[in-house]
Amino acid sequence: MNKQHLAVGTRLLYTGKLFEGFDPQTPQAVFLGYDSNGWTGIWVNYKGAVRFVSLADVEVDQPVTEQ
Repeated sequence: MNKQHLAVGTRLLYTGKLFEGFDPQTPQAVFLGYDSNGWTGIWVNYKGAVRFVSLADVEVDQPVTEQ
């Protein structure tokens, strides 16, 4: 995924390397925010756990619609 503005709550699909606790059957994560050191790392909620992942390892599954 390229650098872009993601809204908090955006549903993402994790497509990167496997990590401990990752289930390929449920790759959905929720965007929490960008890392303060730049735009390449993001914080996500994956199955109730906060994880730091690379922006290159996710794609948008369901964008947040503003109301």
